[in-house]
Amino acid sequence: MKKQLSLIVLVLALFAGFSSVSAQCVGSGFTPASGVPYVYTVTVPTTLGYTGNGTYDWYVTQEVDLLDASGIIPESNVFFTVDETTIGYSDYHDVANTTSQIALTWTPAAVSSATPFYLVLKYSETNPNATPACIAENIRVWQIDPINTFLLAIEGANTDGTPFANAEQCAAPIIGATVTPAAGANPTSVEYTYGENTLFYRITASGILGQWRPSIRIPALAGLGQNYIAVEWNQNITGAGTWESFNVPAGNTTGGDFVSTNNAVVSDAVAGTPILVRVRIANENFETLADQPILVGVDGYLPTAYTESDITGGTGPTACDPEVAFGKQATYTILARPTINPGATMPAFIVKLP
Repeated sequence: MKKQLSLIVLVLALFAGFSSVSAQCVGSGFTPASGVPYVYTVTVPTTLGYTGNGTYDWYVTQEVDLLDASGIIPESNVFFTVDETTIGYSDYHDVANTTSQIALTWTPAAVSSATPFYLVLKYSETNPNATPACIAENIRVWQIDPINTFLLAIEGANTDGTPFANAEQCAAPIIGATVTPAAGANPTSVEYTYGENTLFYRITASGILGQWRPSIRIPALAGLGQNYIAVEWNQNITGAGTWESFNVPAGNTTGGDFVSTNNAVVSDAVAGTPILVRVRIANENFETLADQPILVGVDGYLPTAYTESDITGGTGPTACDPEVAFGKQATYTILARPTINPGATMPAFIVKLP
């Protein structure tokens, strides 16, 4: 007589928590965080004579029909990786596999998926009570809903990418001072031209392992020709790598929101991986007679849909909530240059144009 095989399930999540992400926002094997390995384990009781020495076929699908072979996600995919190198971990979707646990690491693409995943285990073993012998099989499934633990932080930086707690610099040097002598009804005038200020910001992404796409919000500039030369980022925090563009048009004066064409990479989900942002500003005729704060906001998006963004973080109940657009911000200040006035008995200076 064929008897039903029963499974008792046990999951072990190898995850102590991200130090950069609030303890309010941590994953588990069923709600996994990106980049964290989780081990899923089953046990087969021996009360019916079964030994647990049968075959374990582990696979993942997003189809509600768990037996639809066309819906099984192949081992090479964008949603998770499988650890088959550590002793005791299973081969993926191998009907000859005899190991009762599998290690999966979910990716940012899984976090972005709107459809849940189903981790399926099909177990087969010869029924010890059947004459003649026959194969008994059973199946169990977990629903896997990856959670977003993607966290961004931004701060002013030195030119070498180290944090700059008091992010400020002097206004750029004067690079031109040209007098236009009086002509006709036009009085004598002078045009002063000011050089370039280059500001650096350090953006640290954590809580994921893999790619993300940086986006930046820059403010409108002050006028008198002051404009953005370029706004770029570098995966090498010292600036020694390739500068990637945020696609801010040269000469932009109005600021706005801009997205990089290329992705950055997080290689340390816990401590985070920083990138260096360089903002180059041509001052033209803007004199900077008052401190000018340049407030920059950062956002980021996870592949493959590039719709999932970062979370609030912190320690409160909203730690896992989606961050508002460009909610992480930092200010770098261009400091005022000295004002010069004629002495009490002196005539006015030559008129400054524009």
